[in-house]
Amino acid sequence: MKNKNSLTAVLSTLIVLSLVGCNAKTQEQTVNPPVSSEDSKSQIITTNVKERGLCFSIAQEYLDKGVTLESASENAKGFKNISIFYSSPTAIALLEEINTIDPAKLTQELVMEYSDKLWSSSRCLMEIVMVETTQYNNLTSNGAKPEDFTYFTPAEVLGTNEDYTYILSIPDLDDGTLTEAEIADYHACKEYMQTVRDNLAFIPVEAGNVMPTFTTKDINGIEVDSSIFSERKLTVVNVWGTFCGPCIREMPDLAEWAKEMGDDVQLIGIVGDINGENDTQHIELAQTIAQKANVEFANLIPNEDFSGFMADIIGFPTTYFVDQSGAFVGEPIIGANVAGCKEFVEAYFSENK
Repeated sequence: MKNKNSLTAVLSTLIVLSLVGCNAKTQEQTVNPPVSSEDSKSQIITTNVKERGLCFSIAQEYLDKGVTLESASENAKGFKNISIFYSSPTAIALLEEINTIDPAKLTQELVMEYSDKLWSSSRCLMEIVMVETTQYNNLTSNGAKPEDFTYFTPAEVLGTNEDYTYILSIPDLDDGTLTEAEIADYHACKEYMQTVRDNLAFIPVEAGNVMPTFTTKDINGIEVDSSIFSERKLTVVNVWGTFCGPCIREMPDLAEWAKEMGDDVQLIGIVGDINGENDTQHIELAQTIAQKANVEFANLIPNEDFSGFMADIIGFPTTYFVDQSGAFVGEPIIGANVAGCKEFVEAYFSENK
């Protein structure tokens, strides 16, 4: 729940948001016990977000009130960020309701309706953006201000860590459509953000995430391993599900694009809701979807080798970009956005001639 645009993408792809604030790939949590073991509210949950080079310390009391540390992403302005939101009981109930809707019945009008409701029942508490210091200095020398990097205002420079400059925003938003009880919790959480800010700590940035080493089969029984990435300069990895309407609707476009790709790039799929090689029901369904879309690219079955990778997926479809060494490049694209994927690939090769 980063901004209204991303909320719409969340809904249109039936993303099942994680409200526990733990990103399996880049976040590590520890619990510092309270002085009195009987007072669990005073527990401090420390979360290292390696991809953003930040360590957050948040009291259990405020997590219980609805403070939610989201996964690292990008904001609407295209800068790497991480946000803390107040997720009200109303918003959580809406998310649960969304996940019960048949994808075939999720019209654009219904998506926008739920998007508006979620937007007004969730409040951003903090946004932190990280920008390469060289880029930051270039932009600010031409007149850019801290609020030009964040989606929310006001904004200030938090500090520098390694090669990055960090900009922080603690927005002063209205109460939206929160209930009276939710308003009280929201304001308590918003006030607490100053404490979270004071306790923020920089940690080493781990930006070189890579695809797991794997050996698996595709949905047609052909063995595939992680050496597949070495065959091309760039691999587009589309993670989708057989239940996901937007995934299925974009499949013909992906199939056509894959056939048009040059020698330097390839497309592979990972069918996220197949539960191993013995899950014949979902394998056969994936085969049917692929056949109807004239898909010729490989669609992999995620086995235990993918457990950590799949734990980081917050919704289908999600598209990753992987270089020849197996390392992720750029940011993943969440949602059905073939045009956006094409733009990234074009930009990547333009910058890496």
